[in-house]
Amino acid sequence: MTEKNPSDYIRKEVIDFNPYVPGEQPGLGDKVIKLNTNENPYPPSPKIHSAVNEIITSGVLRKYPNYHSSELQNAIAKKYNLDPNQILVTNGSDEALRLLFYALLAPGDTVVAPEPTYSFYPVLTEEVMLGAKYRMIPLLPDLHFDFEALSRQEGKLLCFAHPNAPTGILEDKSKLLELVKGFKGVVLSDEAYIDFTEPGMSLISEIANHPNLVVTRTFSKSYSLAGLRVGFIVGELKLIDLIRKLKDSYNVGILDQTIAVTAWEDEEYFGICRTKVLEERARLTKELTGLGFEIPPSATNFIFCKPKQGISPEGIYLKLKEKNILVRYFSKGIPKDYVRISIGTKEENDRLLSELSLILG
Repeated sequence: MTEKNPSDYIRKEVIDFNPYVPGEQPGLGDKVIKLNTNENPYPPSPKIHSAVNEIITSGVLRKYPNYHSSELQNAIAKKYNLDPNQILVTNGSDEALRLLFYALLAPGDTVVAPEPTYSFYPVLTEEVMLGAKYRMIPLLPDLHFDFEALSRQEGKLLCFAHPNAPTGILEDKSKLLELVKGFKGVVLSDEAYIDFTEPGMSLISEIANHPNLVVTRTFSKSYSLAGLRVGFIVGELKLIDLIRKLKDSYNVGILDQTIAVTAWEDEEYFGICRTKVLEERARLTKELTGLGFEIPPSATNFIFCKPKQGISPEGIYLKLKEKNILVRYFSKGIPKDYVRISIGTKEENDRLLSELSLILG
């Protein structure tokens, strides 16, 4: 009898599964200008230091965290005038997305999404391992959603990033709501970058009018807490209550909860950092356009840059990497003709512009 290796017992679906591939993460000590994963270039709220110190000195880290992340849940609910139980705080918004997909999808179900959008959605559809189908609706030539084609689709879940990624484009709110109203399944508005748009663009305020709408948010981008892993999902009360049944018992730690609440409530500092990002986004867009890049209007903390004809986007990515500047390059579909560049500090952006000027001759 042939002895089996433990890996021989792994499900075939796991062996064949292609996981999500995040942007390159250099070592913490590496001297790299990192403009490839849309982190905020500015530090988080300075009030966090004292909040963390209080947690550590009080000795409460020996205890389990609050199961519901109640303090953070209540703070979010207060801002949006929601029932706190409509909010599920998660280990990053990726956990929120995963819980949603696992709660909804059954064998043969269909997920509908514009293409391109956040590339984690097709991965999650496959990860459920129930034979769910992922249907992609290509963007229009101007990189906007094809609302006419999307409105004709049927499925269990329709999902999109709002503003979209990797294009950075913000769609008209009224068109999005019309799409939500007409879709017979659940609609996900993934708002990782919504804080870099104008106020009032989030669909959270519309959940009361559209019970099939759910919204996810993250603290990674606008609150400078990508290393923390805190996010949340908002929706109709019963829907969120059912999704909550799937979460880990203690999915967000005490430090994570405390830091997130502190950052959420420090609105003055949040506004200062947001303004800096928007100013640098405008400056970088202008300078890169002057270097021949075609850039759609961005409502995010990154810009989607198409070099002039004859210039290889992948070549730009590789040459910048040689200079210890990381930007994001996607090798398939529409994004293969672009590089995506996160907004850095003024000094980082100056260095990027200097190196690009040399690369482009």
